[in-house]
Amino acid sequence: MDKYTEILLTIITVCVVVVTMIIVGSVIIHDHDDDHDHDYFEYMEHVIERLESVEERLD
Repeated sequence: MDKYTEILLTIITVCVVVVTMIIVGSVIIHDHDDDHDHDYFEYMEHVIERLESVEERLD
């Protein structure tokens, strides 16, 4: 192969690897964030309930 073809194949290979890593990373992070979002909303509901009970005591 000549130098031009070699460089072109290297660039294409690097691009494919980078795009694949971005896709896999976004899938992993998306699944990971869903678990924490659920825990966060449960915690916020608990905090809101506690604040409402404190507010009722103050009234």
